[in-house]
Amino acid sequence: MMRKEFKTARQELAAVLRWSSRLGYQQGVCNHFSFQLPGEDSLFLVNPEGFFWSELTASSLLLCDFDGTIVEGSGTVEQTAFCLHAPIHRHNPHARAVMHSHTPYTTALCLIQGGKVDPVNITGFQFSGRIAYDDNCQGGALSTKEGDREAEILGDNNILMMRNHGPIVIGPTIAAAFDRLYYLEEVCKRQMLAMAAQRPLQPVPAPIVAQLAEDIPLYDAYAQKHLAAIRRVLDREEPEYAD
Repeated sequence: MMRKEFKTARQELAAVLRWSSRLGYQQGVCNHFSFQLPGEDSLFLVNPEGFFWSELTASSLLLCDFDGTIVEGSGTVEQTAFCLHAPIHRHNPHARAVMHSHTPYTTALCLIQGGKVDPVNITGFQFSGRIAYDDNCQGGALSTKEGDREAEILGDNNILMMRNHGPIVIGPTIAAAFDRLYYLEEVCKRQMLAMAAQRPLQPVPAPIVAQLAEDIPLYDAYAQKHLAAIRRVLDREEPEYAD
């Protein structure tokens, strides 16, 4: 498992975990990011149970299979991480990267009855028509049946908003998934702030929203630049992340 692309995947996942820690996305030592390795149909990287994301390095990430067996690394995988991530990786070919975090503002929107990401913020137009909502909270994901259920609700979308819980964001690359997670949180933050004014939100006409919603290659290219910038900062300030 020492191919160059595997090493790069480890470093990229460690980088976005560290950066997410800086942004306050982790709750306790919970939440989890995973990535299905290039060319592998049943192996994925995931952060180990019981660690702050700020502690993690490329080599400390675990490699496991869809049956929960640790193939590389020392530690354990949180049960809910395996039960959510493995089914989504298995069922959705677009879900090479899967990120679940209790990001404050996105999670807050998940706690509001009927709360949705409204087409009012230009930054969020990329998400239009690509968010699924699970309004039937089933508690913690303690079996893969719950992961199968969530994967079915997610369908071909990029984001799953789990009511009373928080978001799951997927992408074809680590960069794409993290960029979506980041901008989803920023969009939800601004929407929640606007809602606090207790005045009507200003919707944008659907054709204008659709223009930006369809420009996925632009967003994915930007995501790579976003990750490159993150890694430049970490290379200077926390170079051990790549070890």
